[in-house]
Amino acid sequence: MAHVDRLSWPAELATTEEQFRARIAVYPEGQWVAEENGRIVAVSSAQRISERVLHNGHIDHNRLTDFGRFTRSHDPKGEVYQLIGVGVLPEYRWMQLGRLMIDHQVEFARGLAGVRRIVGFTRPVRYYRYSEMPIEEYVRRRTETGRLLDPVLSFHLDSGARLVSIHPNFRPEDHKACGYAVLIEYPVPKRETGA
Repeated sequence: MAHVDRLSWPAELATTEEQFRARIAVYPEGQWVAEENGRIVAVSSAQRISERVLHNGHIDHNRLTDFGRFTRSHDPKGEVYQLIGVGVLPEYRWMQLGRLMIDHQVEFARGLAGVRRIVGFTRPVRYYRYSEMPIEEYVRRRTETGRLLDPVLSFHLDSGARLVSIHPNFRPEDHKACGYAVLIEYPVPKRETGA
């Protein structure tokens, strides 16, 4: 898992083997892999958190994930399913495994009792190219073809997520995103209640 993440993320953002081991120990249901012939080719991680965490002061990656381990951040009864990350080996990206991993995580979360929100803090990955533009404009800017300027935001919003808020200093070490993260949310259909 850590090998896939190292090849998918900048070195300073990649999940380590120790972090993956801690995540699996804390919440194995949220740690997923795709494999081919016994080889892991894609990974995704998620945890459950309490709604109050999203409204309790400054939000940053380390606080939300207990420095990537989930040991103190995961709440087994949390009403928010937090998508943390997805990674795919470069030679498998043409298969859209990242999209499949996120779609499966979202569907899994929709079936969990007590989950009322599905969120993720995503990277405005190309903001460093446009940093003279206000971040609020960048996250909404579209290309001539109508797609969002940022491919990672487009990845989520084109698949049904909505933009919720922008967070400075979320991961200061994320130079391409200039430290920013964008909170996105996937819809959770209302559950039928029996009479």
